[in-house]
Amino acid sequence: MAEEINEFARAIGAVTPSPQSEYYSTFRSLFKRSNYFLLSGKFLMIKISRTDKPFWGIGKDFVDLLNNFDYFLILLVSNKEGWVFSKAEVSSNINSKKWRLREADNNYKINPPLPDRNSFHSPQDFQRKIGLQS
Repeated sequence: MAEEINEFARAIGAVTPSPQSEYYSTFRSLFKRSNYFLLSGKFLMIKISRTDKPFWGIGKDFVDLLNNFDYFLILLVSNKEGWVFSKAEVSSNINSKKWRLREADNNYKINPPLPDRNSFHSPQDFQRKIGLQS
């Protein structure tokens, strides 16, 4: 998995359950890739785009699963900056068809422009956006 995702996760204090945890096997069976984390009791789905014109895809099945919990979707363009969306904002963007489902791969496609209110430029800025720092 992208080292930038792991660097960002470490910088904000996000974790995965430890292998000794009773939740580890369930977590790993649900989330095969290393871009799902926990932070302050919430799930994080972290995606990164490395293209000149950024874009991201998020699987409908994962969105449906995560809708049973509180979560944030983080769309990175580097290990320090990107956009963050709450569960409610993800649902709103999907319901309003700003993020359209591509049935061929069952992924919602996300393209800029994205709202400035959701952008962050450092891990500390991200933490302020989600209310972990003042």
